Amino acid sequence: MAYIKEIEYFNCFILKGSTQYGGYDNYHVEESRIKGGYNEPFVDYGVRAHITDENYGRQIRSNAMTYSGIFNNRTGVNNTNEFSIGENITKAVDIQDGGIYKLFAEDTNLNIFQEEKVSRALIDKDAIYTAEGNAITASSANVIGQIVSYGGNYGIGKNPESFAYYAGRKYFVDKPKGAVLRLSRDGITEISNYGMNSFFRDIIPSADKVIGMWDMHNKNYVLSIQGTNVENTTIAFDEGVTGWVSRYSFIPQLGGSLDAKFYTFSPYIYDEDNQVVISNPCELYEHYTIDDYNNFYNQQHDSEVTLIFNQNVSVNKSFVTINYEGTPGWRIEAIQTDSDVALPIGVYSINNEDLIISGFQKMDNKYFSNIFNNSPEKAGEVVFQDDISGIKGFYTKLTVKTSDNNYNELFAVSTNYNINTY
Repeated sequence: MAYIKEIEYFNCFILKGSTQYGGYDNYHVEESRIKGGYNEPFVDYGVRAHITDENYGRQIRSNAMTYSGIFNNRTGVNNTNEFSIGENITKAVDIQDGGIYKLFAEDTNLNIFQEEKVSRALIDKDAIYTAEGNAITASSANVIGQIVSYGGNYGIGKNPESFAYYAGRKYFVDKPKGAVLRLSRDGITEISNYGMNSFFRDIIPSADKVIGMWDMHNKNYVLSIQGTNVENTTIAFDEGVTGWVSRYSFIPQLGGSLDAKFYTFSPYIYDEDNQVVISNPCELYEHYTIDDYNNFYNQQHDSEVTLIFNQNVSVNKSFVTINYEGTPGWRIEAIQTDSDVALPIGVYSINNEDLIISGFQKMDNKYFSNIFNNSPEKAGEVVFQDDISGIKGFYTKLTVKTSDNNYNELFAVSTNYNINTY
């Protein structure tokens, strides 16, 4: 049942206003003293739990971190917009190593990637060191605890887009140093030294974007180097062989893995007149589908592998045949030595009536072809070009290629040669 209680005192007058001079129809005058009487108790603000900092201003600290209040969706607590000035809520790293461009939480630590340094910060704990130098973690009231730097003068530069993570390994690029790096439990390793040091040293510092992705399908770190002053390149690193194993024809805008599938987003593609070919960029593309192999973003590409045969490096040889194991359809468009060139080797046609042709033929589940010389005439030569079988030189370089969209495999490529004794 409702109950009405009449209050015998008041501290507010509601007066009828006049609109003649721009006033309001009704307005009120509030009294601070009870009943408005002389020397009566008055109402005050009392103790204020929070105060306003009047001396605020914009301050940019690229090397510092700050944290807000907690967020708990189970209890409905959301204090992410509260930053108490009464608590130490900031933590800074050495400004000499540049600003912070990437934060990555792992287990109960926070990885901090600066331009020229990588560190880790303990969360809700501090490290106490014994007399022998061993660290013992202890609980702490600080959200961001002690900061410990990893060995090596490497950072992520200004390219956080190069970061990728899988199974405790963090991959990133130090663009100013031209290095590709991996951070794991044993520290920082420069994986660009695995046979590709000079390549990355020359191309990465001139790039505009260095996009890192993790390919869950092949378990590879995929790195796409893009820019107006470099040749756009996408290359993959495989931990299984500890090396860079593939170059891809696609140049993505970004990408990543989800449920063991690898996805990328299509980029802008320009023609010779600098006009956009794809009018709707950033379309999601799933890789490793069973249809249309070598087709990326509705463009068909060739699969090719460049090989160098250089056995017995100080011996002059005659390369006479080329062999490969794999599926049919592979061809060689360019084959040469340090002194000679050869005719292209195509796919063998059964209608060809020549006894000896420059084309791959199948025998004992392998494909082989003779190498026909196509070098220009030299002084004193009586027989030259395709009348000569084989090409002379210390080494031979060739590119094996296929252009169809079927599933093609190439297991091994070899050559037969004779040692020149003259």
